Amino acid sequence: MIEDKVYCLAKIELLSDLSPAELAELALDFQWESFEAGSEIIKQGQEEHSFYILIKGKADVMIRREGQRKRRVRSIGSGDSFGEFSLLDGKPAATTVLCQEECQALVMNSEGFARMLLRWPKLYQRFIGRLTNNLNEANLILSETKYKEILRSALQLTQYKEKFYGLWGGARTTAEVERKLEEFAQPKGHLMLFGERGTGRQMMAWYVHQRHSGSEAPFVVVEGQRFEQQWMDLVLEPASQEDSPSVQNANLFDIAEGGTLFIRAINLISPHAQLKLARAIKAQNNKCFVIGSSNLEPDSEKIIIPELQECFAHTYEIPPLRKHKRDIPILAQGFLEKLAQKSQRNVPTLNQEAIKLLLSHHYQQGNVTELIQVIERAFYIADQDVIGLEQIFFGPTAEQNGHTINLLAWGKLNSLIKKGTFLNWIRRAAAFLFIALIALLLFAPQVAVSTKIFVLVWGLWWPALALVSPFLGRLWCTVCPFSTFMEFIQRKVHLNRNLPEFIIKYDYLLVSFLFLLIFWLEVISDMRSHPVYTAILLIAIQLCAIITAVLYPRHAWCKHLCPLGGFIGTASIGSMLEVRADAAVCLNKCTSFECYVGSEKASGCPMSQHLPYLDNNLGCKLCFNCVRNCPNGSVQVNLRLAGREVWHLVRVNQGFVVFIGVMLGILIPLNYFVTFPKLWFSSYWKVWFSLCYWGAGLLGGALAWLVAKPFKTKAASLRVKLIFALTPLVLAGHIMYQVSLIPGIRSLLFGVSYETQSGLQSFYLPVTFITHGIAAAFGLALTGITIALVLLHKKEKRTVTIKAK
Repeated sequence: MIEDKVYCLAKIELLSDLSPAELAELALDFQWESFEAGSEIIKQGQEEHSFYILIKGKADVMIRREGQRKRRVRSIGSGDSFGEFSLLDGKPAATTVLCQEECQALVMNSEGFARMLLRWPKLYQRFIGRLTNNLNEANLILSETKYKEILRSALQLTQYKEKFYGLWGGARTTAEVERKLEEFAQPKGHLMLFGERGTGRQMMAWYVHQRHSGSEAPFVVVEGQRFEQQWMDLVLEPASQEDSPSVQNANLFDIAEGGTLFIRAINLISPHAQLKLARAIKAQNNKCFVIGSSNLEPDSEKIIIPELQECFAHTYEIPPLRKHKRDIPILAQGFLEKLAQKSQRNVPTLNQEAIKLLLSHHYQQGNVTELIQVIERAFYIADQDVIGLEQIFFGPTAEQNGHTINLLAWGKLNSLIKKGTFLNWIRRAAAFLFIALIALLLFAPQVAVSTKIFVLVWGLWWPALALVSPFLGRLWCTVCPFSTFMEFIQRKVHLNRNLPEFIIKYDYLLVSFLFLLIFWLEVISDMRSHPVYTAILLIAIQLCAIITAVLYPRHAWCKHLCPLGGFIGTASIGSMLEVRADAAVCLNKCTSFECYVGSEKASGCPMSQHLPYLDNNLGCKLCFNCVRNCPNGSVQVNLRLAGREVWHLVRVNQGFVVFIGVMLGILIPLNYFVTFPKLWFSSYWKVWFSLCYWGAGLLGGALAWLVAKPFKTKAASLRVKLIFALTPLVLAGHIMYQVSLIPGIRSLLFGVSYETQSGLQSFYLPVTFITHGIAAAFGLALTGITIALVLLHKKEKRTVTIKAK
C-alpha cells in the first residue's frame, strides 16, 4: 500500500525535489479515497479542509453565485492537486470540485498538511508560487466580487500607488507624458504601448488606467509570455453545446470588467493565440479597456498580427532612457526622496562623481528599471547621507568562469571561518609580533641584527609577499597588523566623514606615488642596514592607516591608499584563491545586503564591495566577513586555475595599469644601480639614482596609461587586460631584485662536478644567477600564457557575438 502511494507521489511535479525516502515519509500522511461520477469532492462554503492529489479521473472546479447558475472555472486532471488555498488562508472553500467521472485521490488532512510544510519548507514556497502564478487562484473569483479581489491581489493588481515611483523626469519630459495621459484618458479605442524593457510601459498603463477608469476600478495584468499556458482558457469563447445550461464558462474580461486589462509583451503570444485574442477583444462589448505592450528590442523576433493590431486604435512609443539622459539626475534624486520617505530616513544625495557615473551608463539592460535597481541598492547599502561611486553597482553580475572547488564545502573549514575565532587569534598574534618587532628595532637594534630577525624582515618577508600573493591572493591582508590596529582604533574613535572624491577618483595615482616614495626612501636611506629607520617607516605607515580610519569610513586606507595593499592586490589578480558569491541567490533572495552593511556577527565589507559584483581579487582582502554575514549561504571560497581572472576582468580598478607600469619601470634603475654604490661617491650615486628612479617610474606609469587608456566606469578593455597580463613579469623582476639583497646570498655558489679522463671537473654558478633565471623564466612563461589566453578569449567572444547576430 505504501509502495503504491510512493509510486504515485513520485510522478507529481510538485513533489519532484523529494527523495524516495522523503516520499515514503510523506506517504504515511496520505489516505486513498474514491469518488463516484457526479459527486462533490469539495463543496463551496465548507469549513473542514484537506489537501488532495487527483491520481485518477477528471473533475471540474465550479463556483456558484446566489441566484445565479454555476460557472465552470477550470478542469482538474490526473496529477493535479487542490485544496491548499483553503488550508493556507483558513477561509471556507471558495469553489466546488465536482467529479465528471469516477475519481481516485490521495487525501491529506490539515494536520498532515501542516507537518508537510514544516518538514519541507520548500514545498511552502512552491504553493505560494502557484497561488500567484497558477490558474488555481487565478480562477477563484470570476463572478463573485470578493473572489475577484483575491485574484487581482494574486496577479499583482493592487498597491500600484506604492509599486510605481510615478516619476517621468524633468519638466519637459513630465509635460509630454501628462499631455499623453490626458489624450488617452478618453480614447475611442484600445491602446498599444511600445518600448524597450524597463522603459515604464506598465507604469504608463497604470496611470492611463487611473485617468480612464479610476484607481478603484480593477487593473488586471497578464503576461504575454505565459498567456497560452495560463490565460488561454479564460479568453471569451461561445458556449459549448456540451455544457449544461446551468453552467457558464468564465472569461478573462469578466475579471477586468469596468477597469483595464493590461497584456504585457503581447508580441510574445503565438499568432494562433493572437487571432483568438483579437476575436475575443472585438466580442467583449467594451467590458473593459485593453492596453497592450510590445517590446522594441532588436532581438525581438515575434510580431503582432494585423488582426490584433486593428484592435488598438491608439499607439505610443516610450523612448529608452539613453535618449533622454538629462532626466537621469532628476529621476535618481526623486527615487531617493521616495525611498527615504518610505524608510523614514534622511534623504541622501548623489555626489558629482556618482552622477557622472550614472550619466555615463547606457542602460541597455533595463532602462529606467535598471536605474531604479541601482538607486535602490545604493540607498540600502549607503551608511551616510551622501552616495558616491562606491555605492553604485552597474552592469551584469560576476560570472563563474570555468571550474572551481568551493573550500567551504569542507565542513570543518566552513565552521572555522564562520566562527571567526581562529582568524581573530591569528590577527592578534600578528599584531603582538608587530609590536615586539617595533620595540626590538627601536630599543635593541643590535639584538635584532645579531639574532637575524632584522634580516628576516627584509630578506624573507618582502620576497615572500611577491611569491605567495600570485598563488594565494591577499592572505597577508587577512592578518595584516596595520589593519588590526587601524580597526581597533576606528571602533573607539570614528568621525566617519565622507571620503574626498579625488581620493576615490585618483586612488591608483596615490598608491603609485606612495609605492615609489617608500621604495626610494628604502634605497636612499639604506634602510636594510638600519633597524631604526625600518621601525620609523613601519610606525609612519601605521599612523597613516590609523588617521585615515579615524577620519573616513571602513578600510579606506587599504582600498585607496596602502602601497603594500596595492602591490599585493595587483599580484593577487589571477591567484588560485578567490572569494565569490552566487549572484542568482544574492539578487533574488537577499534583501538585507549583510555582506555590505554587516551584521551582529561581523562588520560589513571593509573594502565596500557588494559581493554579487565582485569579479577580481584587487578589491578583496580575504577578511571573510562576508562568509560570516551571509544568511543565505551564497558566499564561496574557491580554488581555481591560476591566471584565469585576468582574461575575465570587468570591474577591476583600471587605473592600476599605471601602478603596474610604475612597478615595471623602476625595475631598470633598481637592478642597474644596485651594483654601483661601492664604485661611486654616495651623494653622486644618490642623485643619479633618484633621477633615473623617478624618471623611469613616472615614464612607465605614463606609458601604461597611454597604451591602456583606462576608463574607471566601463568594463575592462582588451588593452587593460593585456597590461594586467604583464603582472607575472613585473613580479618576477621584483623577486629578482629582492633576492639579490638577501644578506650573504652573493657568496653562495651552486657547484656541479662530473668525471672525465683527466679527472674530476667542476664548475660553479652563483645562486643569484640561478634564482634570477628561474624567476625570469616563470615570469616570461606565465605572462606569455596569460596574454595568449586573453587574446584567445577575446577571439572566442567575438565569434560568439558574430554568430548571435
